[in-house]
Amino acid sequence: MIIVWLLTVFGAVYLVQHGLFRLWGKAGIEYERTFSQPYVHAGQTVVMTETIVNRKLLPLPWLRVETIMPSMLRFKHQNAETAISAGTLLQNHASLFSLPPFSKVVRKHEVACVRRGIYRVPTLAFTFGDAFGSAVGKMDRETDCSIVVFPRVKEIAELPLSARRFMQSVLSLSDAFMENHHHVAGVRDYRGGDSFRLINWNATARTGRLLVNKRETMLDNDLTIVLNAELMDDSTNRRIGPDAFEEALGYAASVIRHMQQSGGKSGLIFNGKTADPHQVPLRVEPRAGSEQLLHLFRLIAGFEAVVKLDLVYVLEELLASGVRNANFLIMTAFMTPKQQQLANRLRQSGNRVETMLLYREREASG
Repeated sequence: MIIVWLLTVFGAVYLVQHGLFRLWGKAGIEYERTFSQPYVHAGQTVVMTETIVNRKLLPLPWLRVETIMPSMLRFKHQNAETAISAGTLLQNHASLFSLPPFSKVVRKHEVACVRRGIYRVPTLAFTFGDAFGSAVGKMDRETDCSIVVFPRVKEIAELPLSARRFMQSVLSLSDAFMENHHHVAGVRDYRGGDSFRLINWNATARTGRLLVNKRETMLDNDLTIVLNAELMDDSTNRRIGPDAFEEALGYAASVIRHMQQSGGKSGLIFNGKTADPHQVPLRVEPRAGSEQLLHLFRLIAGFEAVVKLDLVYVLEELLASGVRNANFLIMTAFMTPKQQQLANRLRQSGNRVETMLLYREREASG
């Protein structure tokens, strides 16, 4: 009889506490996940901070937070309160918390950003339980947590000699000596770093945009990288892999950084898949300054080697635009005879064009 009575009391206590946790377990729970920096370069480490708050009198004996995260964000350490199950592309990260009444728990994790990309952690799932260890309920939460991983950048000495010489020649151009102040060849949009003496106030007033005079022989220290997303040369059946494309993005980022830090202007043309599907090819006009550097790095972080427009058409569009006195650095896996012909026509039109062949650079480094 005593055993029956004890079992009855135990069952009643269990049901009461189970009901309390089921009714009020979700209330007053707040969770936040942040990275210590909004952007880093591939290979660097950041700190991911988890903060969870219980704003009610009822404690939570245990609460499990699970998140599906990209595998390219690798946790450097694992403790008893965390469990990580990683695959090739995704990993499941789980944290176990115990929350007393009106308490806050902060947990920090070192995360290595292995590869370039834009990584978002939009959702997470809670599972919480009662004092007897039984699961009571589940809930999902939205989070605004993301990090941008830029490509690895190289020192100037690590860049191919041809690219270094080309950058140096572009940076050595002096507007004071190269401009012909008596011959104006139309107008163009104002770029950061342009002299206010070049502003065409009449054209600016008519269009509502800040426009400057374009000199007939004006050569700026502008450099536009034409980055080709094509990795396969059908004519020779040669191909470079995704790792070579990542290396190309590292070259592009390195050239851009060196140009910006040396007082030059950098622009970018890309014919692959970007975050904006409506702008094909992506084209960013050369500008100077830290904002331009950050803007270009953010764009490169989201590039994919999915061809949206052949390089032939990109070069043909440049020729059709009548561009002159510009500096182009073409980064491509291969150059077909047709592409080489168009690059030569760009030179003949009064532009300076240098080509960096990725398969050649990989063979040289290998």
